[in-house]
Amino acid sequence: MASKTVEDVLFPGIAVRVEGVSDSSGILVVDAVSTARPGRCPDCRKQARRVHSTYQRTLYKRPLGSHRVVVRLRVRRYFCDCRGCSRTTFGGQVPGLSARYSRSSTGLAGWLRSIELGGAVLPHGCAAGCG
Repeated sequence: MASKTVEDVLFPGIAVRVEGVSDSSGILVVDAVSTARPGRCPDCRKQARRVHSTYQRTLYKRPLGSHRVVVRLRVRRYFCDCRGCSRTTFGGQVPGLSARYSRSSTGLAGWLRSIELGGAVLPHGCAAGCG
C-alpha cells in the first residue's frame, strides 16, 4: 500500500503544494502554494500569460476529525493583456479549492449547504447564518 502525502489527504486532485502544517489549540493551520495553471480574466476570459504578484488568502476547510482546518494559501495575481478589457489585473483561483471573494473553501461551502445548521457554530467559529 502506497503512503499518502498531506496533499493527497487534504487536497486530493487539487493543484496545491503544502509547505507546512501546524496544530494550535485544535486548529490545523496549513500553509500551501497554488500550483494551478494561469487563470483566465473574469471579464474577457483571456488566458493570463504574465504574473503581476503573489498574495496570501486565508480559507476555511471542512473539519478534519475534531480539528478545524485553516488554509493559508499563496496564489498568483495576473495581468490581463487584452487591450479591450478594462481589468488590468486579477487574482488566480485554485479549481476545487477557492472561488472569487470567498473565505471558505469550495468543499466547506458545499458541505455546509448539505447539512441543516439549526443555529450551530460553524467550523470557522461564527454563528449559523453569518453570511
